[in-house]
Amino acid sequence: MNTIQVIGLGAGDLDQLPLGVYKKIKNAAELYVRTEDHPVLKELAEEGVTFNSFDAIYEKHDTFAPVYAEIADTLIALSKEQSLIYAVPGHPLVAEQTVQYLVEAEKKEISI
Repeated sequence: MNTIQVIGLGAGDLDQLPLGVYKKIKNAAELYVRTEDHPVLKELAEEGVTFNSFDAIYEKHDTFAPVYAEIADTLIALSKEQSLIYAVPGHPLVAEQTVQYLVEAEKKEISI
């Protein structure tokens, strides 16, 4: 079974990112981010790291609930094809509704 590995980008810049997380990001075959609006991602992009963001989904909806549900549904569908890394600002278990949706889905259909 493919997995979704969820990682937190922290609240600061690249110097504050743990080395292990940095290595996972640098070696990721498929990296998805909730939003590219984060200082770590700006610096990683300058290093040549590529990623897919869900920023366009925010523009489709008027409230956050459908945004987070669509992001989670998209990640679940993608994970059926291959393993991937999903990076979120801050800590994955603090105020991250997309991660909560994924945790619920893990009980039925995915591995995180």
